[in-house]
Amino acid sequence: MAEWKMRDFDLVGQLGTELLLVEVSPKPKYQKNEVTGRNERTGEIDGYIYEVLMKDKKYKSIRVSVQSESPIITQAELDRLGETLVTFEGVSCNPYVSNNFIALSFKAEKINLKKKQPA
Repeated sequence: MAEWKMRDFDLVGQLGTELLLVEVSPKPKYQKNEVTGRNERTGEIDGYIYEVLMKDKKYKSIRVSVQSESPIITQAELDRLGETLVTFEGVSCNPYVSNNFIALSFKAEKINLKKKQPA
């Protein structure tokens, strides 16, 4: 039986193209504590996490982190605007194991709001 490696999968290429933004939250910055050896929150913000629903993939959700000083849109603005579609640039995916399950961590270089098409 052939052995599969993670590089054999195009995880980013399988993402949807209609990404509905549903939540914006700050991403806490972590730093390794030299005494305990654990990563601990510093109290600073290291970017923002955008949760999106992939409309063309049965509304499955993913969370994508983008390193930036301010969010492209606040949660209050998102709630007021309603349906907001976005695109990401420079998306990468890092698989990891958590509690004996394979999980995926998505990062992007940039997020853009999609212009609403006139009806």
